[in-house]
Amino acid sequence: MWLEEQALAPNIFVGRHNFYDAEPNADFAHQNVLYNRPGHNRLIIGSFCSFAQNVRFIMSAANHPMNTFSTFIFPELDRDFIEELGMTKADMPIKADTVIGNDVWIGRHAVIMPGVHIGDGAVIGAYALVTKDVPAYAIVGGNPAKMIRSRFDQATIDWLEAFQWWQYPDTMLDQLVPLLTKVDTQAARKQLEQLAKQQALAS
Repeated sequence: MWLEEQALAPNIFVGRHNFYDAEPNADFAHQNVLYNRPGHNRLIIGSFCSFAQNVRFIMSAANHPMNTFSTFIFPELDRDFIEELGMTKADMPIKADTVIGNDVWIGRHAVIMPGVHIGDGAVIGAYALVTKDVPAYAIVGGNPAKMIRSRFDQATIDWLEAFQWWQYPDTMLDQLVPLLTKVDTQAARKQLEQLAKQQALAS
């Protein structure tokens, strides 16, 4: 299932070619983006991301007050309590936007908490609970998720972040795919750099 073909809430923004491993009639916005109330914050997803089944994004509307003696949602017990609350909306813990980079792979049943930023090329292990930002091209796993290792050395990561292959048009995928999937990454990098030079000269 391609996310860009789904009907999404107005605060969910997705790039191109994001694949979710689900049934064709799955409703990503309702089944996978939980406690979403547009106006609180946004979910921003880059391009060429892969999501396994049952990935969950928790949005800020799920928050409860934690700087008061009770965290209970009293208005759900009685709507009249809204006028009695000793706190305002400004007192609630509001998180920033949740941002998923490009070429990110998120494993089965992973949970992404509000306000988390996941860098380009990162891999999130199955059943991980991601509560903190994840660097580009990092592999994380566990509950709470912790760094396992980087996919590449820092120099290569810096180059990939500058190259940004996902910015190239679809018309170039036939040239990019053989290089992006090549096991000999050093040779692939040289060819990608040559391709970038050719594009710069042609533009």
